[in-house]
Amino acid sequence: MLYPEGMRPGGGYVAPKGVAWIWIDYEEWKRAWDEERKKTGFFADPTIIITAFTEDNYVGLLPVVLKWEELKPYALGGKKTVTIEPNIKRVKGRPIKIQEGSSSGPGDVPVLVDEYEKNKRVTLGLVYFDPSIGEGYGSLYMGYHYYKKVGISLAFAFMSGEDWEICFDVFRVGSEQPGSAATVANSANPEGHISIVVTYRFEHWRYEDPVSGEVYDEEYDMWIKNFYPNTMSDETGECVEIHDWTLKYWGYGKGFSEPTYREYDFQVDGHDFAVDLLWFAELLIEIGEMVAEASTWAGFVFLFVNLDAYVEVTYAFGYDLEYVIPENVYVLIRKGRHEFEGELHNALYWKAYRP
Repeated sequence: MLYPEGMRPGGGYVAPKGVAWIWIDYEEWKRAWDEERKKTGFFADPTIIITAFTEDNYVGLLPVVLKWEELKPYALGGKKTVTIEPNIKRVKGRPIKIQEGSSSGPGDVPVLVDEYEKNKRVTLGLVYFDPSIGEGYGSLYMGYHYYKKVGISLAFAFMSGEDWEICFDVFRVGSEQPGSAATVANSANPEGHISIVVTYRFEHWRYEDPVSGEVYDEEYDMWIKNFYPNTMSDETGECVEIHDWTLKYWGYGKGFSEPTYREYDFQVDGHDFAVDLLWFAELLIEIGEMVAEASTWAGFVFLFVNLDAYVEVTYAFGYDLEYVIPENVYVLIRKGRHEFEGELHNALYWKAYRP
């Protein structure tokens, strides 16, 4: 269960026939978030993360994002049915066995072994202008619409699976603070950034037998816990790696009376965009919070955080990108994308250059 400080265990359950009832103390949960909003201005939708182990040696993780108005007594309709299909093959670790004749009910509760947080300035958007173009410029404006929630992904791995996975829109967090920034790239200053300070969070969970203490699996989780809109600026931040530059415009510039190329408010390529996570994962290994072998698991070098700017009826972030290019200059304008598990994910990175 997502609390302001991080995740808390909501209980452990046995499901011998594949079905379990999970009961939630939602009053304490809601009270914690109400107090957080009063103190800091941060707020979030209630999120539950369900981890399921099977006897045939699979494990799965399912985030369930709710609304506060859904949390009410069972007798008044406070119930929700979800289905989790464990699909991560456990290549090592103790097999899970359910005693014959057991019924649905309390099981082993996961233990939080360690946690770590770090603030970092990260790049949300980047604009590059090839100095050989000469006159002209590339400009980028970004703003956060306060009181709006941003969808944030979760990167996780199980020791038994040796594979990094990412779930999207797991956490939906908002702020009462506004924020915006603008940057310009030109021949004298070829690269402009828009960045923001965020809090990265890491949690290490252990699944163990409460009687014998034998460990049958461990889990690593990483995500962006908070963001601070009033820190948005044109400072350089940590950048996500770009694996593909998609061509958006090719041809001569349109002069100074109109933009040669323009994008605004996620009208192109959807409303998700990537920011960096790999630096945090590497730091965790360096300081001993994660085992070194985690860097060898599939997907590690491609780790990133996906931000969804549209999880409610309006956008949480907006942007305006323009390139102004002289009429006598032929240019290519490309947009960056980050790869994870063979899929390309949008990044708000652009570059204009002469071929």
